[in-house]
Amino acid sequence: MTRPTMIGYLRVSTEEQANSGLGLDAQRETIQRYAASHGWDVVWYEDAGVSAKSLDRPALQEALERLHPKRRDVAGIVVAKLDRLSRSVHDFSGLLALSQKRGWSVVAIDLGVDTSTPTGKLVANVMMSVAEWEREI
Repeated sequence: MTRPTMIGYLRVSTEEQANSGLGLDAQRETIQRYAASHGWDVVWYEDAGVSAKSLDRPALQEALERLHPKRRDVAGIVVAKLDRLSRSVHDFSGLLALSQKRGWSVVAIDLGVDTSTPTGKLVANVMMSVAEWEREI
């Protein structure tokens, strides 16, 4: 039996964070540990020094292309923290709708959220509202 493969998505917003590598390394380590405990393989996509105010990020767009039903060879996308994926309720709800329509999951380790479950979807949406509020203030 083959192991499921997930996209591990990493992002930091500033060039300083990107150059230090600390934020990216910590995210990678968190995802790798979680994936190992769940029996997943991980393929990595990274946006270094890019804001999450929109989904217009090169690596995220590549990851979403890979999740397209005609190409998909992965089970979903996993992030160490939900706000690494998005800081917009509108964008995140669009990602959730897309994942549901196309049959892949979004996993946010910090919240213990797996959007393949109704409870996971609810918690993810509440936390996304908080992340958007934080960005606005």
